[in-house]
Amino acid sequence: MSRFRPSSTVAEAPQLVTESTEKLRSLLVSLKPPVSQSSVDDALKYLAQADREARFAADNAQEVALKSAVISQVAVGLYARSLDLFLNEATEIEAEAEWWANVERSHVGVAWFLLQTLPSRMARVLRTILEAFREQRLPFRISAFTPSSLFRLLPPTALHPSAMTSSFFPHLEHEQTFTSLLWSRPTARPIHYFQSIWSALFFPFDLTREECRYKRRKLERLRDERAEQLGELAQLRLATTAGDAFPSQLVACISGEPSVAHDNAEHVQRISYLLLPNHIAAHGSAIQQFRRPSRLILLWPRLLLFPPLALYTIRSLYASRASIVEMALGAKETVEGFVKNSLIDPLKEILKTVRTGGEDGVIVRKEGVAADLDSLERMTLSLARDQLHYDSTQLTALSKQIRLGDLTPVLQLYEEDIKRPVKSALTGTLLRSMFIQVQKAKSQELTFAFVGLAPALVIVTLLASSVSQFWRGGQGEGRFGGRTRRASAWAAMRRIERLLVSQPRVADPASNVALTPLTTGLLLISVTRLRGFAESSLPSGSRLREGFLEDVGDLEDPAMPRAEKLRVVERMWRSWGRVLGWDFIAAERVLRI
Repeated sequence: MSRFRPSSTVAEAPQLVTESTEKLRSLLVSLKPPVSQSSVDDALKYLAQADREARFAADNAQEVALKSAVISQVAVGLYARSLDLFLNEATEIEAEAEWWANVERSHVGVAWFLLQTLPSRMARVLRTILEAFREQRLPFRISAFTPSSLFRLLPPTALHPSAMTSSFFPHLEHEQTFTSLLWSRPTARPIHYFQSIWSALFFPFDLTREECRYKRRKLERLRDERAEQLGELAQLRLATTAGDAFPSQLVACISGEPSVAHDNAEHVQRISYLLLPNHIAAHGSAIQQFRRPSRLILLWPRLLLFPPLALYTIRSLYASRASIVEMALGAKETVEGFVKNSLIDPLKEILKTVRTGGEDGVIVRKEGVAADLDSLERMTLSLARDQLHYDSTQLTALSKQIRLGDLTPVLQLYEEDIKRPVKSALTGTLLRSMFIQVQKAKSQELTFAFVGLAPALVIVTLLASSVSQFWRGGQGEGRFGGRTRRASAWAAMRRIERLLVSQPRVADPASNVALTPLTTGLLLISVTRLRGFAESSLPSGSRLREGFLEDVGDLEDPAMPRAEKLRVVERMWRSWGRVLGWDFIAAERVLRI
């Protein structure tokens, strides 16, 4: 971003160097890029005080040029401050809207949120009832708190729910729904008894979900307003080179009103001391009623319920410690019996067969070799006929290979089966090829030993695979900021691509790549979320973080056309999607408790 520099007018005709001239020079030096906000504040204070005391001489060309240069740099600093302010506000609003969306999306989340806010809702209802008693000057009695008395005290109108219902669900004061109108009308007719029970049980959950939806939509509208202002500010970047016209343009962009002719010093003073403070106050009041509840409100069920439940669980476990110990001992004996009887003993028999197979110390005799070779030939030919679909010519050739000790087709089939051991073991192909290998090298007794060991090996393989997958999944649960932050980055990536593809462009025939201010602002918000995710959650110094930030920098480049940014987005999906688990995040259910 280019900066204003004093023109040669400052250095031309020599002028008397005054104290104000030296101060302006020092301020201009302190406002060199990157401009710090403290330097901007110091310059604003000095300019305001100097104008009040009339320190600047109108006939001193050097002071006039220095003052203009300082004001231009102050305007640039206020521009950067405004960008940061609107970006932070839009990011905050989006975080709140995302919180409400997560609650709204889950049935358990809605029920838990209703429980969390139940005390505050009951307090509002109680205040409403007490105010109604005072307004109608009725005596305060406990008997007046029956449902029929309360509905007579606070009756619903034709198109609005009762004040008690609105107190329990404050959003109904601004947005009435068909559900709220039904729930707020009691009936004494017996035919509607079960309907009333159904309404009492489920309508509160429906109204709570509507409340979450109402606040989410309000926040999204407010976010779009901030994003549009942010986009207009971002598109004003090129105007920083416009010199004297830039401060007035900045005022118009922040205030949303047409620019009024004023001195540039008045413009920067108005931005700093009026527009930005008023905007911050208005933002606080606008978002306050739509924020998520306080931390204490969200935590009280855990603080109240979890300690007694934990104590009860511990006491129950301690009271039944004898049965628990007995159960543990039984499980231990079962595991030991399985390992000993199904794994260790069969392996011992196999080793014993290999070591002492015959009377003279060899595994098999000459006659046994011939018998085993015939059996091997029959097994191999059967496997080739069933699995490899050999014809008679191929089977004859294979029989000759077997006599020579060449089992290449069986070995190839075994190599393919071993890639999928569990499936092949269950279907039988792996076991047949394995038995042929055993038959080639050992006696028939060894084959039967392997038959007894095979089921245990399958069970152990399945169990080890399940434990390994569970362990790897648990280890990856908190990687890269955890599932919630990775899901937030996935949502930002998806929005960036959607905005680049589908959002409208500026209605300017001369430009087919420019974006509307709203689209520009939403892109800045999403890219900022991606940068924050990378800087806070990805491993420092890793190729993942460096490459991810490089791609984010490409998306932040205002000079890059839309088509090239789409290619950057495709590269990010391809390069980082599987590493960050984005392939599975979309299918996950969000549970916010």
